[in-house]
Amino acid sequence: MIERMSRAGRPARDIAAVLGRHQRTIERELKRGAVEHKDSEWRIKTVYNSDRGQDVHDLSVTAKGPQLKLGRNLELVEFVRERIADHKESPAVVAFRMKKKQMDGAVCAKTLYGYIDAGLIDGLSNESLWEKRQRRNRNKRVLRHPRKTPGRRKSIEKRPEEANTREQFGHWEIDLIAGPTNSCAALLTLVERKTRKLIARKLPDKTNKSVLRILNSIEKNCGPRAFRQQFQSITADNGSEFLNVDDLQSSLLSKQQRTIFFYAHPYSSWERGSNENINKIIRRFIAKGRKMEDFTRSTISTIEDWINNYPRKILNFKSAHDLFQHELQKAAA
Repeated sequence: MIERMSRAGRPARDIAAVLGRHQRTIERELKRGAVEHKDSEWRIKTVYNSDRGQDVHDLSVTAKGPQLKLGRNLELVEFVRERIADHKESPAVVAFRMKKKQMDGAVCAKTLYGYIDAGLIDGLSNESLWEKRQRRNRNKRVLRHPRKTPGRRKSIEKRPEEANTREQFGHWEIDLIAGPTNSCAALLTLVERKTRKLIARKLPDKTNKSVLRILNSIEKNCGPRAFRQQFQSITADNGSEFLNVDDLQSSLLSKQQRTIFFYAHPYSSWERGSNENINKIIRRFIAKGRKMEDFTRSTISTIEDWINNYPRKILNFKSAHDLFQHELQKAAA
């Protein structure tokens, strides 16, 4: 059709209208299939030849790499962009959602990482991926000497093996997220090791009294017996806010000790890996340098709910909330 209409003198605009294509598409095809012919008077004339156009196209295709698996599925591309950019989800979670919904053209997490790394999805880059954006070159660490603390604290080396292996429910890690030096408020985070359940509470300051007040509040809400079952142990770092071990372990409502505190080795944050990973997720919403005073308790609660209901790869794409409720039901049975 293009060859016949072009040789009849019809412009690219008319050919595009007849074929339902854009004018530039027809112009590129006319250029691709252009050949020189001699007319009856041996004059050289440039005309379009459909066979030539097809041959050039086929040759060009051989130089291409494999087509994107997302292809022209604009709905799927927009779904990926929205879940990563707007909902702060990882490619692994997005791939899981596509598979669960049985979406046409769904791809695996590795493929998504490759597309994003190559810049093939508009609006997404490695800056959109929290884990990659957080990677920095490690500077040489300065060796510091830990402060002397009371000797009644139990080392993490004495923590039960079932807590180390995450086989038993009810073992937690505790930490404090502080703002800049001119900020008093802080965020207390508690993470259950088996289910990765998060409890986040805003503190007016970074003192032991404020931490103790939060633990007392949780015990009041749970009740002394349930608290002992759900909080069999808590692992902390060597921050001054966690050093009053007798008060932290003592029950407000009964004469029995409510929990056992274990302490990680100084400057060994990997010994509280669950807590550190959750803190990194919280930093998606509360960037470093922001004052905790700027965030209301309602905002903190919203962040806590988002994290607890977020399907995580390490949990086989289940949420911490669902796993935590399952453990509570098992304990009550």
